[in-house]
Amino acid sequence: MSDAAAGSPAPTAEEALHTTLDMPFDDAVPFVQIEHELADFETVQVTRLDQMVEGMLGHDDVERTALIVVCHPEIAYDALGIDPTLAGMLPCTTIVYEREGDDPVHVHHVSATKAIRDLGCAPSESSADVEALVEKTGELMTVVWENIEEHGTE
Repeated sequence: MSDAAAGSPAPTAEEALHTTLDMPFDDAVPFVQIEHELADFETVQVTRLDQMVEGMLGHDDVERTALIVVCHPEIAYDALGIDPTLAGMLPCTTIVYEREGDDPVHVHHVSATKAIRDLGCAPSESSADVEALVEKTGELMTVVWENIEEHGTE
């Protein structure tokens, strides 16, 4: 039985980054976006998921949630070098969201490159390259996360 089937999160989910910010949601979204950009991640799209759901489905019960979709050129280059089909697993997404009855704004990131590794999306002969990609992504995202945590309070 897999870890997920047994109720334990898979490694990608287990190793996800999570923090909370002591600032209003409307300030947190651009703040998190800028922290990514300062680490050379390019913003692909910022989407208010709650507004999209309400606009398309009419559900107004989704708490404020923003998807910050970013891509780092080194990560993209290395992933494409392993196998062009890996681009379908990129780019990286960080989520900024609120929870009812919970004051801080949450920031959560699941690694796309760890998902590539854990889902076995790359050719088996490229496992060393995938591990190097995961390591590089981790180093780059650690810088982003440390800055978010250091500067993320009012």
